[in-house]
Order: sequence, then C-alpha cells, then structure tokens
Amino acid sequence: MAPRHRRTNKNNHDIVEKSLFFLLIISLHLVPSWGLTDSESLLKFKASLANAKALADWADNNVVCDGDSANWIGVICDEGLVLGLQLEKMGLGGKIDVDSLAELEELKTVSLMDNAFDGPLPDFKKLGGLRALYLSNNQFSGEIPADAFQGMTKLKKLYLSGNKFTGEIPSSLAGLSKLTNLRLEQNEFTGRLPEFTAKFEDFNASDNKLEGPIPASLANLDPSAFSGKISSVFLNMLNVSFP
Repeated sequence: MAPRHRRTNKNNHDIVEKSLFFLLIISLHLVPSWGLTDSESLLKFKASLANAKALADWADNNVVCDGDSANWIGVICDEGLVLGLQLEKMGLGGKIDVDSLAELEELKTVSLMDNAFDGPLPDFKKLGGLRALYLSNNQFSGEIPADAFQGMTKLKKLYLSGNKFTGEIPSSLAGLSKLTNLRLEQNEFTGRLPEFTAKFEDFNASDNKLEGPIPASLANLDPSAFSGKISSVFLNMLNVSFP
C-alpha cells in the first residue's frame, strides 16, 4: 500500500506545481494592464481638452518618444520617456486631466501658457515631482486653496500671471524652499504676502490688490515687483511712491 500512497502524493505535487506555473503565466500577462503607457496617458489627457486640433499628431499609431527625440508636438523626451509638456499658444481649453498626467512618472515640467483654460486651478499637487509649472495668460479664476501646492517640494518655477485669480496667495507656497521663480502679477489677489522660505531669482506680484507689510524675505526685491493695482500702505513699506 505504501507505493500507492507515494504515487498519490507525487500526483498531487505535480498538480500544485502546474497550477502555480499557470498562475504565474497569467499574472505576467496581466502586469501591463496595471498602469498606462506614456502614450495612453497623453491620449487620455488630450481627450479632456477642447479645441485640440494642434495635437493632431498625438495618435496611438505614432510612438511618443524615440530616445531623446519626440514624435508628438509639444512633448519633451528623455531616454524614451516623457519629461515635459510645452503646449503654448495652441488655443487649448477645456478640462485639464491631472490624473492622466500623474501617470507620467518622469514628468518634470508642464507649460500651458497663452491658451484658453478657465475656471478654478486644477489639482496640480497630484504632480508632486514637478520642477516647473507655467500657467500664465489663461483665464483661470477664483480663489486658490491654501493647500494647492502642498507637497510640491521639488517645484522651482511657478508662473500664474495674467489670469483672474482672487483671494489670498496660497500659504502652501510659503514652505516651498526650492522656488526660484514665482510670477503672480496681473491677477486679483488680495490680503498679505506670506513669509517665504525661498530665495527668489525672479519674483513679481505687481498689479494685484495686496496690502500690509512686505515680508522680510522679500524686502530686498525691486519695488517694481509690487507696483500697479496695489495698496499705497503696502508700497509705503518699501519707501516708494504710489504709482
């Protein structure tokens, strides 16, 4: 009887091994479906836009990146991956699908300047790896949440000028120590400027409705960075005349 028992155990062992093998094969085939490719993510982003005729060559039969060269207009590539988007002066509008951009793991810079985007600021803090975000000269409007830039610790350049933002400048900008360029001019921001931790190479908050004292972190800047539609009390803190 012992030999039969051993044969039964061997058969069971073979069945288990075969089952595990097939499960492994199936799981390997399923892996690609867990995340989108760069081209799929960009096409999803394109689908959310209005008037995207300028992106006609964004198509699934066209490879996005060939090494460091991009086959899709407005795309910046590095070693076959999407590093940035430079989609300026294209007449683009509609919704910005930030979730699709978040699928681009190497995305470092996004420029949507001089387009027709409107409404509230999208939730760009989902793109925590961004180094630069350029949104100037659109029709964005409304108040920006205080935590809008929370966690974007790698951000160096932020351009929000030439929009219709209102309310206070978001406090989450104050803690971004790597910021070197911050453009806020030509909006409707009110209240006081926060005390920034960054050392700016380029800063402009002119043509807003700010008031209160100039923070010590900005005291060495040229007065022109605060001119325009601004409180005379605010400018007196810099010992300059009201324009």
